[in-house]
Amino acid sequence: MWKAIIVDDNKNNRELVLEILRGHALCDIACDGKEAKERYDKSIGAKKPYDFMILDINMPEVDGLEVLSYIRGKEKKSGIRSGEGLAIIMATAFEEPFADAFDSGCDDYILKPIDGQRLLEKIRVKLAVQK
Repeated sequence: MWKAIIVDDNKNNRELVLEILRGHALCDIACDGKEAKERYDKSIGAKKPYDFMILDINMPEVDGLEVLSYIRGKEKKSGIRSGEGLAIIMATAFEEPFADAFDSGCDDYILKPIDGQRLLEKIRVKLAVQK
């Protein structure tokens, strides 16, 4: 079973992704970008890293792009090469920020409302490539 973190400031969106991943992943949640960074750091410190993150782009205070840059920066400092770190799938209702997300190192994206089968396929493909 995968280990995942779902980051979204909207409770309904978090619950939808939790339902999609039921039976596929053990999931933690973060309600904002600050909490996402804290949970990421805790998982690394405990040597129990996540397999993937579903990360909302548009959140107040610390947005998804800032979280993405934070994680990629920490991976780089740790010697983790591009494409070998945490699989991060950005989620948003808007298409515009995807160029910035890919420039910052996201692995994939999915538009809201999230299609469960499409999300699971994206995760399977990304995790298969990493192994």
